[in-house]
Amino acid sequence: MKVVLLKDVPKLGKKSDVKTVSPGYAKNFLFPRGLAMVLTSAVSSDLDAQSEAKKRQAEKELLDVENMAQKLEGLEIEIPMKVSKEGIGYAALSSQKIADTLSGIGFKIAKSQIKIKNPIKKLGDSMVTISLPHGLEAEVKVIVVSEE
Repeated sequence: MKVVLLKDVPKLGKKSDVKTVSPGYAKNFLFPRGLAMVLTSAVSSDLDAQSEAKKRQAEKELLDVENMAQKLEGLEIEIPMKVSKEGIGYAALSSQKIADTLSGIGFKIAKSQIKIKNPIKKLGDSMVTISLPHGLEAEVKVIVVSEE
């Protein structure tokens, strides 16, 4: 019997998967718990439509991320920081501060997406990497200036 899974079922499959199971397993376990339904031609066409919609959404999302990566690549942002007389910061520049600065200019970047190779404690330029969905990355130049 062919069924469509309505929820993830351990050791069987994920939501929207089409599986062949025994009639007893389907009638006694899957159907009463609302985990699956019988595969019919109408359900099959609905699954195809949903699959196409997901594919289009993923393609649109990829284009948006690629556009964001192009805009971020080579971007220079200036961040003020409290520094001593020698030009060394009292604390390292945090990824949260960089994320806040980027969100201030219109980019929605989480602090977990920002990779800093070495702690930024001095005035001057540093490069940070922004990890984006779909495996894309962008390099942003961070210019640290004195708060004074």
